[in-house]
Amino acid sequence: MLNQKTLLLLLVFLVLQPVIDVMTTASLMIFNVNITVGVIVRVLYMAAILLLLLKLAFSSRLARKYVFYLIGLAVVIGINIAVNMNLKDPYFLFKELKFYNKVIYFPILFLGFNMLYLQLKKNRTPFVEKTTSYFLYSSLIISAVFIVSFLTGTSLSNYSHTKIGFTGWFFAGNEIGAIMAIILPLTALYAIEKTESFKTSYYWVPFVLLSISMLFLGTKVGYGGIVIVLAAACISLLIIYLTKERTAKTRTNMLVALFLLAALALSTPFTPVFNNMYAHLGILGIDLSSKEKPDPEQEVVEEEVPETEPEEPKVTQEQFQNLVFSSREKYLADFKQDFAEAPILQKIFGTGFAGNYDMPEPGKEPKMIEMDFYDIFFSLGIFGFLYLMAPLLYYAIRFIVYFAIHIKETFTIPYVMYGVGFVLAVGIGATAGHVFTAPAVSIYVAAIMAMLMVHSDTVDD
Repeated sequence: MLNQKTLLLLLVFLVLQPVIDVMTTASLMIFNVNITVGVIVRVLYMAAILLLLLKLAFSSRLARKYVFYLIGLAVVIGINIAVNMNLKDPYFLFKELKFYNKVIYFPILFLGFNMLYLQLKKNRTPFVEKTTSYFLYSSLIISAVFIVSFLTGTSLSNYSHTKIGFTGWFFAGNEIGAIMAIILPLTALYAIEKTESFKTSYYWVPFVLLSISMLFLGTKVGYGGIVIVLAAACISLLIIYLTKERTAKTRTNMLVALFLLAALALSTPFTPVFNNMYAHLGILGIDLSSKEKPDPEQEVVEEEVPETEPEEPKVTQEQFQNLVFSSREKYLADFKQDFAEAPILQKIFGTGFAGNYDMPEPGKEPKMIEMDFYDIFFSLGIFGFLYLMAPLLYYAIRFIVYFAIHIKETFTIPYVMYGVGFVLAVGIGATAGHVFTAPAVSIYVAAIMAMLMVHSDTVDD
């Protein structure tokens, strides 16, 4: 059994994520280096998790299974590289390896966190409370960065033109947006657990600060994340109030969440995302305000013309997809075509980073779809995708079955809020990307999922 302080030190790494991301921005913008602080520190942390798994493999049957799985994953990626070195022209080995380093980060950390939480559980450490606290500290750092950078006028812009949005001192807008959406439910969990009455509703302040920072982003992910978390809090608290705990605490938190949801609805027209939606519609050539108005100076024609209602502006299916997926659907169509025409070996083991790309123009790089599950599927192929996703699917299905069977015991605010965090991660990864292929984001998802699995005894050594 490992020392408790060592185990908690590995978990405390969650708190440092925003600090590492700010240092990464400094590396890129001030020192202009390719290998950033974030890359180095996160690779070292992944190595530490691998060492944890190897150490536990001597005494744990489950850890040995995890190690064998990861060896198999290394073989799958090795076959992918060998196949594409012979079939892809051009082939950029460094870019391929960089991409696969991002892809393997989530499975390694997820399996490592499973063992980490199991050890903490054996030590009788309150790991759920510790995890919630570490997520809260991380959210406070993110909020402080956003607010200070905005007040000092030093915030980076999230968009180059037309749209409005800010990323604080964080370089990657998509990634920080996903991070904030995923940890927002945990700040709500902290608030609900601490708030006993309206006098102590100040525990919702961290949630409000993070929500305001998410609105600064000007993205659909940020706005949608707030709506989903508040709606989930209201509905779950109402169900608990009606079926389990008819207490002042539950009622107070439900009313606070409802008030915040109403405040968000009223403030929506003044948020960057509202402006950005209209800007996006303008780019697509859609003018929702354009209706034909009669000209008062126009001569009256004697012949009566039947009155007709002015046509409402119509949004085509293609325009709607572009509005939701921000052109990702076009890249997806291209990748599907390339995959259909790829040799059988590439269908089985994948086409690697960015598919069968042509030689890029100077200053440009091959592009991914930026929809994680599609990116992983086309890159790793049918067999590679199924192998990589097997642990995620296996444990997710087991947890859902456990949750449904024991619904009376499992329908609690901690389970619901952690579950909302994971559902948001899957949803964002599927539609906007930068979750399961971004180490800065996937570490949070790995911790959330592993905590749920271990606490529910879905993972048992």
